[in-house]
Amino acid sequence: MDHRSILLISGVLALLLAATAATEYLRRRPSGLDASTLATCRSRLNAWWLLFGSLICALLLGTIATVFLFGAISFWAMREYLTLTPTRPADHRTLVGVFFVLTPLQFLLVGLNPDWFKGIFGVATYPVYSALIPTLAFLILPACVAASGDPKFFLERIAKLQVGLLICVYCLSYAPALLTTNFPNAKQTPSVPAVEAANIEEKVAGPIERTVVAMQTSATESVGTADAVGVENFEPEGAISTPRRTLESTNLTLLFAFVFLTQLSDVAQYLWSLAFPKRKIAPTINSNKTIDGVILGALTTSLAAVGLWYFTPFPHWWQAALAGLIVAGMGFAGTMTTSAIKRDRGVGDYGVLVEGHNGVLDRVDSLCFAAPVFYHYVLICLTLRS
Repeated sequence: MDHRSILLISGVLALLLAATAATEYLRRRPSGLDASTLATCRSRLNAWWLLFGSLICALLLGTIATVFLFGAISFWAMREYLTLTPTRPADHRTLVGVFFVLTPLQFLLVGLNPDWFKGIFGVATYPVYSALIPTLAFLILPACVAASGDPKFFLERIAKLQVGLLICVYCLSYAPALLTTNFPNAKQTPSVPAVEAANIEEKVAGPIERTVVAMQTSATESVGTADAVGVENFEPEGAISTPRRTLESTNLTLLFAFVFLTQLSDVAQYLWSLAFPKRKIAPTINSNKTIDGVILGALTTSLAAVGLWYFTPFPHWWQAALAGLIVAGMGFAGTMTTSAIKRDRGVGDYGVLVEGHNGVLDRVDSLCFAAPVFYHYVLICLTLRS
């Protein structure tokens, strides 16, 4: 981690501490706030401590641990989803392939560095994980279910599997992909060790470089241009090369900022909807969402994204603001979609991972929908950068 990563993580932890202290204070002191609202806030804070704590530990351990964390979350979310959508005994072999082949393979491809393929095959490759599920898996799954010999509710069974794979596995895999993708033209700021090494290089290699320049001038006058080129490419022994800051720290802060903005969008829309409860969007699907709450929550997320612009690779502040609106909009879409699935199945939550917490899919539904759109938005912004 560089200083930007440490600053961002420390700021988020400080914010969580302040929110937790404020919630406990309001819960123990008589106030005009509804007890159920405080209980909901406390439950969300507990879930955030679990989420951000796990994410920070994984980031400290490295890329492989982070991809593994999201793979485990995806596995559990898919399990909760299929628990609510009963399948037939003939589909069990297909489900084994989904859980133990497709899901691990998707995140394995996310974790593999594209440069490894280039080193093996000698050519640049595209991210294979972007095509595994929507092409191969979506075509193979219907054939596997058909081969089971049970035609009853065939279309419904296929639709359940494909929707679950799309939301819980494919879309969520784009979150760790933010960490493993070498985005072009990313905004870079040299880390402290790099600056110190550059100063050392200037002190140590400066006199040697001046000597080389003098040799080059002499060689140009006496021997000619061809020999001068040879001297120009000369590197004196003992010169200290400046270590370049890799993209890993930039991608780390981008992933952490994305997760933070997604969770902030959820709570902002919830709180603003409580403040303006009149105009419900779809009360039979999600009684907490109002038009005013969603709009004000999106604006709040956009302002927060501008505040986090320093930690992102975006070259312009307005791109960060638009990223906040995208995260808020797609997070809202994810929450409404998974809520509709729960209402269709007649349940309140997808499950309970830890006592006092909602299910995993209840906590990552906004991440699932926002991750692929945010990923491609970042890629487009940095690719089209002039």
